[in-house]
Order: sequence, then C-alpha cells, then structure tokens
Amino acid sequence: MTSPGDGTPVKPPPSFSPGVARNASKSRYPDEHDATVSLDAELAETRTGSSPTSSLPATTAELAIRSASPQSRSGRSSTPQLARSSIGSPLDGRFDGSEDIRSLIIRAFSPTVAVHASEDTDELVRNKGFKGGFSELIRPFGETVPGKVVIRDSIGSSRAWEDYGVRFVNLKGFGEAHAGRDPGRDSSLAQMEEVLEKQLDSGENSLGGPISSKDVLGLPATTPLCKLFLRQLLSTTPAAPHETFGHPVASVISISSRNTAPLETLRQLYAESSTGDRRLPDWVQQEYLRYYVLVHDEERDDIAESTRLYDQMKRHFGLHCHLLRLRSSQCVVTDDDSTQVPSCEWLSPREHLSGVGEAQTLVDLGTDGTPYLFDSDVTAIKSFIRELIVQSVIPFMENRVAVWNDQVASRRRGISGRFMSMSRRWAGFGSSSRSGIGSSGGNSGNYDSTQNFYSPDSPEAILRKMADFAFMLRDWKLAASTYDMIRSDFGNDKAWKYHAGAHEMCAVSMLLNPLAMSAKIKLESVDQMFETACYSYLTRCSDAPHALRSLTLAVELLKSRGGSATESAARWAMRVMDFGLVESIGQILFMERVAACYASKTPATGAKWGARRRKAGMWSILAADQWLKAGKPSLASSCLEEAERLYAVVLEADGVFPMPEMQAFVDNLRHAVKVEYLEARGFDAPDKTPTEEDPIGTEETSEKLDKRSHRRSLIGLPATLDAGNLNMSPGARNPEDPPNDDFERA
Repeated sequence: MTSPGDGTPVKPPPSFSPGVARNASKSRYPDEHDATVSLDAELAETRTGSSPTSSLPATTAELAIRSASPQSRSGRSSTPQLARSSIGSPLDGRFDGSEDIRSLIIRAFSPTVAVHASEDTDELVRNKGFKGGFSELIRPFGETVPGKVVIRDSIGSSRAWEDYGVRFVNLKGFGEAHAGRDPGRDSSLAQMEEVLEKQLDSGENSLGGPISSKDVLGLPATTPLCKLFLRQLLSTTPAAPHETFGHPVASVISISSRNTAPLETLRQLYAESSTGDRRLPDWVQQEYLRYYVLVHDEERDDIAESTRLYDQMKRHFGLHCHLLRLRSSQCVVTDDDSTQVPSCEWLSPREHLSGVGEAQTLVDLGTDGTPYLFDSDVTAIKSFIRELIVQSVIPFMENRVAVWNDQVASRRRGISGRFMSMSRRWAGFGSSSRSGIGSSGGNSGNYDSTQNFYSPDSPEAILRKMADFAFMLRDWKLAASTYDMIRSDFGNDKAWKYHAGAHEMCAVSMLLNPLAMSAKIKLESVDQMFETACYSYLTRCSDAPHALRSLTLAVELLKSRGGSATESAARWAMRVMDFGLVESIGQILFMERVAACYASKTPATGAKWGARRRKAGMWSILAADQWLKAGKPSLASSCLEEAERLYAVVLEADGVFPMPEMQAFVDNLRHAVKVEYLEARGFDAPDKTPTEEDPIGTEETSEKLDKRSHRRSLIGLPATLDAGNLNMSPGARNPEDPPNDDFERA
C-alpha cells in the first residue's frame, strides 16, 4: 500500500474500497444502507401498509437534521434480499436479573476505532474546552450508538441491538508497549484496588450517588460496586497480539476547515498511519478501514467552501467520508441550548486515578467543571458516529468475516485442511517458509517464538481475528466454532497465550449464545476450557490480569445460566480468592459473589431440597466480618441483614442457630458492627448491654440511626454478648473447613 501522489487521484486502499467489499460478499452482504431501507419497507408493508419512509426509526430521523454528508449510496442492488428473522434483540426477557451484567460483558468487547486528527482539528476542539483534542470530544458519544443497529450473522439473519458502541482511542502512542511485557500491567490490579478504595472513601458509587447499605449489597443482584469492579477489570488489559479486540478496526483521519492544504494534509496523515511514525506494531493487521472527516467551523468558515472541499475528498478517497459541522466557541451551562457531555463509561484504572474525564482535566469553563456542548454540536456528533458505524464499520467487519470464512476457515474445516494440520503436527509438513517464522523453538508452525506472536497474514492470526470480529458482531455461534477450531493449533505450536485466549473466548461465546441453553451445553466442557485458560495464563504466561478476567467472566456468565451452573460459578469465585488474584476489597466482593451464586440457586417448583441458602448465608456472614475489619460497618450491616434473610427460611421459628458457638459468633459480630457504626458517626458507644427495650443504648440514638423503614436493620438487634475478638481468619473461605460445616448442616 503506497502513499497517494500529488498529481493523480488517490485510489481507496483495497481494505476499505466499497466496490471490493460488495464484490467480495455479493448477495450475502448487500449494501448496509439499502438493506436497512429494504428491511424497513418490508416491515411497513407487512404490518401497517404505510410508506417505507414512515417506518424509519425516530432517532435516525431526528439525527438527520444536522447530517451534513451529501453522500448517498447509489446503485441499489438487484440481488434478492435474504429472508429476515425478527430484528428484536435475542436477549429480550430471556435472563431476568442478569441482563445488566451480560450487557456489560458484551459491550466490553466492542470494536476499537483509532483517531488520527490533524493539529488544526485538535486546536479547534481545545478551544471548546477539551484538552485531549478531537478523540476526547467524540469518545463518550461512541460508547452507545443512538438508535438500533442491525447486524447480520454468518447465515444471513439480522438482529437489532440498542446497546451497540465502539471504543475511540488516540492513534498517538498506540501499541508502544511491545507484545512481551507491559510495564504497566504489574500494577494494574493494584490500581483497580486503589480505585475501589477511592470510591468507598468518597462515598459515591459508580452510578454517581452516595453509597448506602441499601444499594451496595442487594444480594443476590449485582451491586454497583461489583459492576464497577467488573468494568475496571474489562478495561485493564491493553492491546495484545494474542487477541484482536484492542486492535483498530477502523481509523478516523480528520482535518478542519481551517487547514490551508487539506488534501495534502490528509495524504500526510494517511502516510503516517501506514508507513510513518504512527504505524501500528508488526503484530497488528495494517489493512484496516480509513474514514476521512472534515470538521467545519460553523462560526468562522464558509459552508460552501467546505462542501466543495468535501466533494473533492469523496472523489479522492472514496465514499467513507463525512462533513462534521461544529461551533468553535466554548459552551457553558448558562447557554440556552447547552447539553452536558456524557461521562465515559470505559475508563481504565490508570485514567480513573489520573482524573481523565473529570473536572480537573478540563479547561475552566466558568462552571463546576462539567463539560457542556451546544445542542447542535451534540446532534452532529451523534449523526456522524451513527453513520460511521452503521454504514462503514459494521459492513466492513461483515465483509471481512465473509471473505475469511470462505477463503481460510472453509479450507481449514475441510478434509484437506485437517490432513495438512495433522501432517504439520506429526511430520512437519506445511510449515511456513518465511525466514524467522517457525525457525526457532522446535515449532513447525507459523508461530514466531522469538517475538511471541503470529504474523498478521498467517492462517492462525486470520482465524483468530475472524473469531474476534464475529464475537464483536455478536455472532457467538460462529465465534465459538472458530475458537474451538484453532485452539488445538495454538497448543501444537506452544503459543500458550494464544492457547489460553482461545479457550477463554470459546467458553465465553458458548455461554453468551442465547440459543444454546444449559441443557444443550455440557458444563463440564465449559469448566475444562476455563481451567485450561487459567492454567496457561498463570503458569505458562504469568499473566494475572487475563487470568482474573477469565475467572470473573466464568463466575458472572455461569451465574446467569442458573441451575447447576451457579455452583460452578461459586467454585470459580472461590478459586479467584485461593489464587490470591485479588486483595482486600476484591476479596470481599468475591465473597459476596459466592453468596450471590448460592442464593440464586432455586429448587424446582414444589421441591423442598436443592437450594443453597445455608451456604449463601455463611458467605454473607464472612463478608460482613471482612467489611467490619476493613472499617465499613454500614456495609457489614447490610451483609448481616442479607444473612438473616437467607437463614430465616432454614432456621427454626425463633431464628436461633442450633449450635451455641455459631450463635455466639453471630451475636458478637452484630454487636461489634453496632459499636463501630456508632463510633463512625460520632455517637458514644453503649455503656450497658443492649436489651430488647433499648437495643442501641439510648432511644434518641436509635431513632437517628435506623431511618430505613422498608426493612429492619441488624444494627438495632439485641446482642447478649459484649463485642470481643472475632476469631475468624480472613482466609477461611473453604466450605469444607470445620467452622463452615456448622453452617451447612441440614
């Protein structure tokens, strides 16, 4: 791929040429715009008999007000449209109580779009109050695309998603850390712990409200603190060779109307990203979609000149262009048409600690630090992002999957492909002839053991990228089959991190597939995949963040399956604590997750056995003990309340434990929580032993303390014993230990 010249029109690179994409897919993947209009027309004629334009989504029509792109894809395909299935989300109403956590996991693996802006574009955006330039401006808007996004799977059926999004990253400095060892990785887990402590100390949860005992530990539901931990964990791992989720699918190359040599600047930016200083590392595929954006200054420049320049861009660089119209002046909250910029959801722990996206990183706007934009700017940005994703990124990914599936995966699935795989494994045939690839370490495949990655054009790397693309397009059936097909090749080549990643994502794809329910999936095979992934990450690669991610995904997805899968989820949560992958607050959160897993296991209708309420109550009490030692008595009180609710079903009518030792331990814990709670709020500790009439010590203190009328607080319950030393080891997590057997006896 060569840099465009000055005298001749620039030909679009083959990787994003609309003509090449349409010829590669033909009837299976027609143009996205035409398919959407055709689908709307079919729905309109079938349901209401109205015109096709009346069935367009209201959000799209609203955003089209400021869409300044004259581009319209001409040449409607004459190929008959494929039969469509329902465009409703396949997860609607399927997993009550677990939809949020599943959506969070799905959105975590979104396509990555790099941003390469010219200096004049960044300067224009800085004047609007964003120090990070153009990438910081559009980043929060890309996390959720307005309106429904229709995606086709490998068999041609369509699904509509309302929570689709992309990750915008700055191309500058991307992939500076080599594939080997990232210096920032060793401290990533410690930074996560620091973020959690910061959130608890500030008294605010991830949703922006104060943390209270009511909404932090609502077992068995997922709490805001657990969601924050999971979001931080999924944002921790950087771009790596063994998985392509962090590799750019597309790149936005932008200039502004202030630029004196716009076309030359675009050529220069393209050359920098292809062969210059901004070139991606060798383990990243260089042929990705280029999308060109012209940012027009509404207040200083002429729209007619910008439109003529935009037409020249389309002639030189193809149809993947957009004209974005923004006001260059700074918006403050006092303006009538001001809109608050949404906060970024996917901030890494390092960004949280450094204050990225918070008030201290913004130019002083004369307000409380919250960034604001004009309503017209917000509408234009949302329209630009929707056009980028719906008309360019998703069709590009669909076409790439179709081509790779036809040219690479189909050969690998055939008899000749299996024969060559066996020959390479046992006789060394079919190995790469390129110098440096497969020449060291005794491997006969394409894996370069000196640099620890596959060449991007090798079949193994292409198949892994195809599986990741299918996963990001939410075609989990194709993704699972592709991961399953290549995991043995990675093991034969001793590419252990690739081997671990393929096992991890194969299991995750199987659990995310809404059509593959628990009865059709052998949980033993899923557990074996997670076991293999964890062993390879920890023992062979010494990669704790990826191991923690793998086990955490196993806990949450198995818990959402229900039934016998909840016990497997609880075992994986215990394994996280046994391996020491989390500390302090992380340990307590996983204790809560164990309790939530056991509490979510409900027996069949009418059955008197099969529930795990005793185990759930035990782990809630252990979490309460650890919260108390961490100096959070209100959270410990919530855990005790949850334990009381769980034990109320299995204990006798008086609620007394059958073993005096256990009753004494719980009473001591209750009283210690009560004392710590009072001292934390400036009240004097009770001088006398609490009684039924005055459980706290004074009636006035009790009225000030217990304001939660919707439930009874254990802080106000009687405690017949004084607070003493709670002889409970922090590491007592194994349910087979003697103290825990007392909780689990029938």
